[in-house]
Amino acid sequence: MVRRFRYHDYDPSLDHADESESILDALADSLSYHGNVAEALRELLSRGIGATPGLAELLERLRQQRDELLARYDPNGLATQLRSELEAIVERERATRERAYQSTNDERHLLAGLELDALPAGLGEKIRELSQYEFLDSGAKERFEDLVTSLRSSMLREQVNHLRNALESTDPAVSAQMMNELSELVERFNAGQDVEEEFNDFKQRYPGVAGEDEDFEAFMARLAQSARLTQSLLSSMDEETRNELMELMAALAESPELGQAMARLGNAMASSGSLESAGYGFHGETPLELGDLETVMQTLGDLDELEGALKLASSPERLSEIDRTQIDQLLGSDAAAAIDRLKQLADQLSKAGFIDRDGGRLELTSSAIAKLGEIVLHRLFPAGQSRLLGNHESRHIGNLGTDMSGETKPYEFGDPFRLALGQTLHNALLRQGRGTPLRLAPDDFAVDLTEERTRAATVLALDLSLSMPLNDTFLPAKQVALALSSLIHARYPRDYLGYVVFSEVAREVKLATLPSAQWDYVYGTNIEHALLLARTMLRHQPGYRQILLVTDGEPTAHIDPSSHEVLFSYPPSRETLQRTLAEVLRCTREQITINLFVLNADHGLRGFVNDVLAINHGEAFYSTGSALGPILVQEYLNDRNRRAHQ
Repeated sequence: MVRRFRYHDYDPSLDHADESESILDALADSLSYHGNVAEALRELLSRGIGATPGLAELLERLRQQRDELLARYDPNGLATQLRSELEAIVERERATRERAYQSTNDERHLLAGLELDALPAGLGEKIRELSQYEFLDSGAKERFEDLVTSLRSSMLREQVNHLRNALESTDPAVSAQMMNELSELVERFNAGQDVEEEFNDFKQRYPGVAGEDEDFEAFMARLAQSARLTQSLLSSMDEETRNELMELMAALAESPELGQAMARLGNAMASSGSLESAGYGFHGETPLELGDLETVMQTLGDLDELEGALKLASSPERLSEIDRTQIDQLLGSDAAAAIDRLKQLADQLSKAGFIDRDGGRLELTSSAIAKLGEIVLHRLFPAGQSRLLGNHESRHIGNLGTDMSGETKPYEFGDPFRLALGQTLHNALLRQGRGTPLRLAPDDFAVDLTEERTRAATVLALDLSLSMPLNDTFLPAKQVALALSSLIHARYPRDYLGYVVFSEVAREVKLATLPSAQWDYVYGTNIEHALLLARTMLRHQPGYRQILLVTDGEPTAHIDPSSHEVLFSYPPSRETLQRTLAEVLRCTREQITINLFVLNADHGLRGFVNDVLAINHGEAFYSTGSALGPILVQEYLNDRNRRAHQ
């Protein structure tokens, strides 16, 4: 036999289909639990999918980077380093003055040396005095000016620099006036006044300071974000170093008026609470020197900013607001690629037809619910156990208890291979056209539909009382409903399957709403009402009829026939037990089998189960939550198979 192989061009749509199903698979537990697509996506964003790290891992990487910086540096060494640098500048100038005095005997050099000797010890005062001093040594002067420029850039940061750089004028008086006006706006805003109109006038007088469409709150938040870095640095220092550097920052102002304006603006913003900071908690031994200060503080600020953005990313759409370049720089290209993939989750599900966007809400489609059932079913019965899924293999095809219905359907994997030859050839001709040889493709195959001589009608009754989530049985119970639906749709499409959920009362639910069904925050397990509703749903269904009752508690509630109120009692009252067993008897008289799946084997529930079995002659299965799915589905198959052979 010669094997022939055909190759075709790569079809990327197949990858997209596999990808969307992988995403749905990763969402299966969360969607089964609460049916909320947005919440399920939020959880998936946090934990990641496959080899793609989630936001939780990326946040942990950020924390590790921050911890590495904090474990390396000691900011208290900054003041020591600045004193050392200033002393080196002063010593160089003093040596130059001494040489000049020795060569010229000019007493001005001697007086200048005395002026240097009289410099105050504090950093702020020393900077202020040296700013008024006339240097003789050009190298010392340049070194001092570079130091002051670096300090202004590193210490004042955008509190002053951003505002000043945006001004056309570099006059300190203009800067002071602008900051005083801004301080007044902040003070009025803190007092609860509306300042938007005045802020618009402010933006016209000082163009470029704020964005054209930026409101006052956004502007103040942006200004405070950078100012908090300096505040965090100061809060990380011991009290002596902090006080010394605060005096230094005041001395860096280019005029007393600008210094006062800076102090006023700082006080106003501090009063608004926008500058509160507990400090970074440096605990290293390497002195944080001026050359490293700006880089380290900027990195810490960027880490804080990205951490805040990742924490707020509650949906794939919010990830689009994060700066990809910043992610690449801080966390690497793999993190940026992960964000790119996480952004696409909702779009891929939408393109695959698994979710609908209803306004601002994301809703599961019927296709998604069907696919969820398949996913859960194959989890319960992996590929190696596919023989358990109702194939009912036999060498005697004619004795399976089925009749041809005269209808055909496209062949799907797992269908009994009763080939409808005519329809198969017809499909091939439609696809290929005339000519020989006629080549069959997998999509051409059709199989005959059969009518089961025994039709099953089932109502799955799920306990949604508060004890189910408390006992971790809520998720398995809902997943088994989805799996059973998938099984019946694929294997027994003519069977009937209905759903009842119950707590203090029972209600019928459709498959489309089953994933979003939640437990009830009420007391009561009203099995009587659940059986009544299930019996009503089965009353006009032909064939074998059964109720699959899943519960973790004995009946503790019933409906009073006169007042129609729900009566709750724990331990169960005699009346509740009697009314529930009376409903069991009615089901038995109508030839409805009750099979119980018990998730809590306490003494009281066992006694009730034994009473039900004595009346109805169904079966009871005791299991943990994780074992519920395989047990219930397999029992349905076994029972279904027995009925088909009777």
